[in-house]
Amino acid sequence: MTGGQTLFREALRTTLTLERDFVVLGDPGDHVEATKMAAESRPDVILMEADNAADVSVKFTRLAGASPASRVIVLSADDDPALVRETLAMDASGYLTKNVSLLELVTAIRSVVNQTGRVVLSISKTSLAQLNGFDRGDRLSTREREILERVAQGLSNNQIAARLSIAEGTVKRHLHNVFVKLGAVSRIDAINKATHPDGPQGNGHHRPDNGGTVPGQC
Repeated sequence: MTGGQTLFREALRTTLTLERDFVVLGDPGDHVEATKMAAESRPDVILMEADNAADVSVKFTRLAGASPASRVIVLSADDDPALVRETLAMDASGYLTKNVSLLELVTAIRSVVNQTGRVVLSISKTSLAQLNGFDRGDRLSTREREILERVAQGLSNNQIAARLSIAEGTVKRHLHNVFVKLGAVSRIDAINKATHPDGPQGNGHHRPDNGGTVPGQC
């Protein structure tokens, strides 16, 4: 469990430890501590509090990098469609509002652990309705879109990493996720599919604005 008010975290920890098949490894109060703990303990599930899209992107990226196999369930006081959309784009295993019951939370945790690829949502009908039209381009997270935009400019992975002040390995991981989400087989294909989600346009070739070349690999 990461983030949130101390009282909320302690109450949640006390409650979850009553479940015989649960072991709560910690409830760090800040993201730095949470990332360090995730890297050291590699939990099956991480409950991550987030209240805006930027928050989700930063926290999720660091936690996923620290413990790639962990399933992340986002807990939020809000079910704003933009926040839900960003959460799904980051490949989180769940998004629950804080007004869920204990039974719903426990069931969600067990579901994502026992069913590979399972995604659990607890949001209002209004927010769910606004997620309609969630096409391939929309499935990309904010960071993935930033990286793909720079790929379209003809930048190499190393150059993108320098521009965004992140590791080159992180760029490669995000590009891999982009390829999977878009069903792309190359950098050019990813650009075309993100730009034209309804199908290929033209001859499938793309020339970056700066006249550079776009390699065909991650």
